[in-house]
Amino acid sequence: MFTFWEVLMRTQSHKEIVEEYSASRGSYEGCLDYVENTVESIIKSQSINVHEIIGRVKTVESLEGKVKRKNYSNLAEITDLCGIRIITYFSDDVDKIAELISQEFEVDVENTIDKRKSEDPTKFGYVSLHYVVGLKEGTTPSTLYGRFKNIKLEIQIRTVMQHAWAEIEHDLGYKSKEDIPDQYRRQFSRLAGLIELADDNFLQLKNNINNYEQEVRKKLPTSKEELPIDSSTLMTYVTEDPNYIKLLDETKLLDVPINFNINSSYLSTVVQRAKSLGLKTIGDIDKLLEKYKDIFLRVYEIEMDIVHYTGISVLTPLLHITNVLESVNNINISDEKFMKVSDAEFSDEFGISYPNKVYEG
Repeated sequence: MFTFWEVLMRTQSHKEIVEEYSASRGSYEGCLDYVENTVESIIKSQSINVHEIIGRVKTVESLEGKVKRKNYSNLAEITDLCGIRIITYFSDDVDKIAELISQEFEVDVENTIDKRKSEDPTKFGYVSLHYVVGLKEGTTPSTLYGRFKNIKLEIQIRTVMQHAWAEIEHDLGYKSKEDIPDQYRRQFSRLAGLIELADDNFLQLKNNINNYEQEVRKKLPTSKEELPIDSSTLMTYVTEDPNYIKLLDETKLLDVPINFNINSSYLSTVVQRAKSLGLKTIGDIDKLLEKYKDIFLRVYEIEMDIVHYTGISVLTPLLHITNVLESVNNINISDEKFMKVSDAEFSDEFGISYPNKVYEG
């Protein structure tokens, strides 16, 4: 009776390869499940945002076609029976993830291909990193390592742009420049260049935004009047400015949990309202907050006595203040006016109003 590994390594006919794979396909599915979960976990642990992680185990029918096209002597020679495709947003994340993969798994260097380093112009813009890996003793639970240690997997890492090119190329059916009609070959080359240029420019844009956000942090304590209102400056303000943090602390005293995850839709709403009110800088936002923070706290104290909020966004103070001021198209109103407008907004939302003379005193 052969062991699983002995079956894989002995010389087999094409029919035997397919039969053995069909019998052992469940092991490949189990190994893939572990690797896919592990990859998702290590990527998440480094806060790398990816577009998609897709796993697949080759079907028996697909293997039948493959062994007919290529001369394999046994099942162990086939390294892509199961695999994972990781699609990143930015090209620098490909290398970051590759480093994580090499730390977690045993990389088969001989069968690993980095198509990004190819100078072959017939690749038409498809530059992906293809790792062939196995489980690594020491990082894999011993029971799983014992079951799956002889299985190889392919891990492809590519950007969204590279993936788009690969999918279009696959749909058109062209594998090399010789396949393409002469009159369209130049057009393919131009498109390939655009794909790589887009990847480079998206990465540069990300780096520029990161540098801008660092500059905002440096200027926030002393130069608010120099910071224009946009999503980056406003997000930094509500999460790092001492005056705003103090207001949030006072809100916490009202026993209202605060959600510090920034909702991009809410952030955009505040930016648009601020600009419609004629506010231009974070300094203008700061002055607005100073002017209306006490009445905002008074309003929320009253509202919570009526509705009992389960939580508010970190952006709620600015959302409420700008909403009130935008509704009257005026950034200079009295506390009494602020209260009346808030009452009207509150009544529209919940169908109830403040108790009579609640603002008095």
